[in-house]
Amino acid sequence: MTGVVSQELAGKVALVTGAASGMGRREAELLAEAGAQLILADVLRYEGEAVAEALLAQGHAARFVELDVSDSSGWGKLATEIAAQEGRVDILVCNAGANGSAAPDVLASDLMEKLIAINLRGTLLGVQAMRSLMGRGGSIITIGSICARVGTPGVHMAYHATKGAIMAFTRAAAAEYGPDGIRVNCVHPGVMPPMRDRQGASHATRDRLMERIPLRRTGDWDDVAQVVLFLASNAAAYVTGTDIPVDGGFLAT
Repeated sequence: MTGVVSQELAGKVALVTGAASGMGRREAELLAEAGAQLILADVLRYEGEAVAEALLAQGHAARFVELDVSDSSGWGKLATEIAAQEGRVDILVCNAGANGSAAPDVLASDLMEKLIAINLRGTLLGVQAMRSLMGRGGSIITIGSICARVGTPGVHMAYHATKGAIMAFTRAAAAEYGPDGIRVNCVHPGVMPPMRDRQGASHATRDRLMERIPLRRTGDWDDVAQVVLFLASNAAAYVTGTDIPVDGGFLAT
């Protein structure tokens, strides 16, 4: 990679949840390229182990841990393990999440419970468990969505609710942890591959979606990962309590 953050994270320990694929994997890759020692967490064991092995083969420091982010006991065990092995966490990326591409009129559904458990509970538990390992200083990055800012037809209402709650939690955590030098920020991905490639979406629907984006393209995982990398680095040393849309201008229209 290139840029002012190249190798700036050397000696830092970064934990990324949902790191076995997609956006989480790309975030982990960029953090590793910037010199961070990676702990990759996911429920997808084989995929996660493969990502860790690939990073190790490239000369990076990385290991995989199997984790259900909605399980408080799992977080407790991981915190104990990290305290014994790495000794601390400098960067926490709460990336794990469930998408809400479903009929929005079924609030009393299993999907609603899943969205709350993974998106919201998983984020809160992660921050709670890792806070004691961050000492004085560090960066916490949560993953919201443009759905935290605007209603999107066809996306589960509970998904909107969880992402809005994450945005509010981020601001509260930034105010709470700021005196200890811990920065907390939220990234709002815009139209990304899962939404763009959703089965059943007509060409007309996709065309209308594209017209809503001033940059006239959908995002990719690298777009989000680069912002996560910035927030993890010293380049964002005075940035906390904010949420950054990575949406090609979607929210500006």
